[in-house]
Amino acid sequence: MPEETQGEKILPASPRKKQRAREEGNVPRSQDLNAAWGLAVALLTMWILGPYMFRGMKNLTAYYFGSVSFLAVEPWSIQALAVQAMWRMAFIAGPFMILMLVAGIVANLVQVGFFVSGKALQPKLERIDPISGLQKFFSLRTFVELVKSVFKLAIVGAIVYVALRDRWEQMVTLMQFSPGGTILAVSKMVLAVWWRVVVAMIFLAILDYGYQRWQYERDLRMSRKEAQDEAKEMEGDPRIKQRVRQIQRQMATQRMMAEVPEAEVIITNPTRYAVALRYDEAEMSAPVVVAKGARLVAQRIREIGEEHHVPIVERPPLARTLYRSVEVGDTVPESLFRAVAEVLAYVYQIDRRAAKNRQREQALRTARETV
Repeated sequence: MPEETQGEKILPASPRKKQRAREEGNVPRSQDLNAAWGLAVALLTMWILGPYMFRGMKNLTAYYFGSVSFLAVEPWSIQALAVQAMWRMAFIAGPFMILMLVAGIVANLVQVGFFVSGKALQPKLERIDPISGLQKFFSLRTFVELVKSVFKLAIVGAIVYVALRDRWEQMVTLMQFSPGGTILAVSKMVLAVWWRVVVAMIFLAILDYGYQRWQYERDLRMSRKEAQDEAKEMEGDPRIKQRVRQIQRQMATQRMMAEVPEAEVIITNPTRYAVALRYDEAEMSAPVVVAKGARLVAQRIREIGEEHHVPIVERPPLARTLYRSVEVGDTVPESLFRAVAEVLAYVYQIDRRAAKNRQREQALRTARETV
């Protein structure tokens, strides 16, 4: 999509976009840091294992050149000799190769963490597109990489010149040294160049890693439209969310209606609002709103109350206040204690009268049956 239709990319990348880029193999990584770390580990390894490797190569060379007159020139003997030489070389160079392998793994773990992705290896047609290739070839990033390469080459060349500037005469006279002396002199020259290159490469690698991080963040910047689209995607389809909310409301209403038969009283507006209260003196410190509703929900609360013989009392101001200020499951606030207590007292009085009337009717029926 063209840049004009997306808007200017001025917002930092979101964690979701970074995660997607990481899954595709797009992570900030400096090859210079890997190279510098590899050179440093190789220098340290050669410093420690160099004498062991040199003695091994010396003994191996002396053995084969000293035994050349005793070797039988047969295919099977040459093959066995080659296998034997390979095994001995493996024991000599193996520790160095293993340490370099571990160093490479550590360098990548430090930069990008444990990360495995095969998407970067998947074939893509745009990679063989000549127009896209030319655009990348003449891009600003390619120019920056070219400048970096030339600068590194110049730095390394200057280091080599400074390290060997005072050793030109010694290099000319190397042919006069014994083999051991020649190897020792060359080793000192290589070491003098090597550690200087390592220091310079580490400094350049730190700068390059910072640049790669900056370039990575810059490439992943988002426009406002992209941020909005991602937010919508993460939130989900509005229609699905609306349906979920509708189902949640239905379930909450069903749970609320199931509490209405246990209510002590239903306070109404009389038709617009209905609030059901439950109170158990032994368990509750104040009455609790177990159900409330307006219009159709209020009508349904009244119908359930009538079915289960729950007293319904018309108190419009109290019903409006309870509906607007108290949520289902909350207790009645202290400011409404007096008004609610009057309603409950009225209900209890009605209940006592009804109980007495039932007792009288039962007594009359019993008397008639006795007569």
